[in-house]
Amino acid sequence: MAIKQTVAVNALQEAACELIKTSLCAVDGGWLALVNTKAGRRLAIIVDGETSLSTMLKETEIKETTGVKIILAALNANNAAVVRRFVKWAAPSACGTRGTSVGFSDWLGCADAFVTDLFAKRQMKPVLVDYTPEDSAALQRNFLEAVDTATWGVLAAGYKEGYGANAAGLKSEEEIVKALLYGYSMIGFDCSDKINLEIEKLSDEEVDKRFYQFNEAFCAAVNASYLNVEFKVGNNKLKFEENQLHRIVLEYGEAIMHIQFIYNSYLKNTPWDIDFELTLSKPGKLLTPQEHYLLANELERNGIKLAAICLDPLNEKESLADNLQLHCDIASAFEYRLSFRNADIALTDPAATLKYAKGKVHFKLNNILWMSAVKLIAAKDSELYAKLAASVGTDPVAADCICSTNACQAFALGYRQALNPKEGNLAEDIKAFLHANEQEYAQAVRDNVGNYLKSL
Repeated sequence: MAIKQTVAVNALQEAACELIKTSLCAVDGGWLALVNTKAGRRLAIIVDGETSLSTMLKETEIKETTGVKIILAALNANNAAVVRRFVKWAAPSACGTRGTSVGFSDWLGCADAFVTDLFAKRQMKPVLVDYTPEDSAALQRNFLEAVDTATWGVLAAGYKEGYGANAAGLKSEEEIVKALLYGYSMIGFDCSDKINLEIEKLSDEEVDKRFYQFNEAFCAAVNASYLNVEFKVGNNKLKFEENQLHRIVLEYGEAIMHIQFIYNSYLKNTPWDIDFELTLSKPGKLLTPQEHYLLANELERNGIKLAAICLDPLNEKESLADNLQLHCDIASAFEYRLSFRNADIALTDPAATLKYAKGKVHFKLNNILWMSAVKLIAAKDSELYAKLAASVGTDPVAADCICSTNACQAFALGYRQALNPKEGNLAEDIKAFLHANEQEYAQAVRDNVGNYLKSL
């Protein structure tokens, strides 16, 4: 006989467990919820016997109550994986190639539960994890911890409308395999190292000479595919000049082959939907419309199913200012989305971008949760704020001026120095501050994220 909800709730009260009401959900053989106990927050399973779920949990304590058994389990990696298996809405899911999504980087692991409420009944999907190997190394926090934090946050909020998790900036096969094993719904592959910028230093004659060292049939096929042809993209037409085409092939050829290898080896036949995001932004390199088009066309011809191409307005400011509409139209023509890293500090007109992309876009608000914490620290703890400013190499400014001064970028991009145990080493101090000021931080996050969403 199924356990009634009232029985489960009463059993938790009898066991002196404070129920997080929004987390309570039915599972096979009973109920699951997060609870606060004297020993801290725990995962609670209320059952009247042994179930497949309960046998998988680790670090457990059993409490017998009237008629049912309560299993209290630690919020560890094993138990987070169990939750994702049995509570489908607590696991990340792919965004696909349509609609708008908004991503976050929760460097401190304190804000996921505050964000989800803002997406209830919105036609937008939150991506609660956007995490790179460089972040993992600097923050001493692995990829599994990041997705586990999102799992507990979503469960605490009772958010059932779906969220994503992006393992971004991956470069090695080992990193991709780990991200897939950890249940990430988006694989962000960074192939910028395979872009050969040395080609840009060559003369036109040297470029053509090197291009025609390729197989004759290959050269003829490339020329036939792209020269003397107008490609209609949205309301624009795109053409390739001969030397321009040859430069693109030389500069991006290795990247295209490497992307194809990675996709076919790891992402082509996954038993669940995966968003494949490609990162091309590279300091000192602006992506031209012709480069974008050729990349997209060649990847499609080779059966690569992209969910998004990621650009960073911090690196691509000039290109996007001149060709944003065209880049959006290219993405639309090949049925994937554009995603924009650092959109909260570097994308000047997100509403226009949303319009150009016809609503098919992913905004990465990599800095907004962190900057909400920085501003709150500036307002309430001058000693900690001074240490934070010193760690990122800037002078403290008034809390209400942080986001309107040159200090904004220093604070936003300086999180690795501030939180790295070998540099600023402020992670524990800042987490303690946010815990002590949890309600104010939650409100700051909701206000800042809410205002951004309203601007779209």
